[in-house]
Amino acid sequence: MVSTILSILLAAVCIASAVADFKVVPRIVEAVARLGVPTRLIPILGVAKAAGGLGLLVGLANEDLQIFTALCLTIYFALATFLHLRVKDSPAETAPAGVLFVVALVTFVTALG
Repeated sequence: MVSTILSILLAAVCIASAVADFKVVPRIVEAVARLGVPTRLIPILGVAKAAGGLGLLVGLANEDLQIFTALCLTIYFALATFLHLRVKDSPAETAPAGVLFVVALVTFVTALG
């Protein structure tokens, strides 16, 4: 039950974030550049987040897919958090990635059963 709720929540956030990446929102471009990631990769990051969101939703009917997707998103958001910490972003700039890392991790752990 917990993994289902978290999967739906995390999927919604990932899909919304992917849409922002596909629209190339200036705030996203600035953040990605500040992190030292080439801005040409923004659409690829959007694809990764969209795939993660969709994988979690489809994973509601396929436990193995849910587990694998939650693990991939845990790694994605761990790396995002690391990049924010590496450039010494403020807590307000780092917190979203950190919170999503924790949500993805808890989704993964609860999906394991």
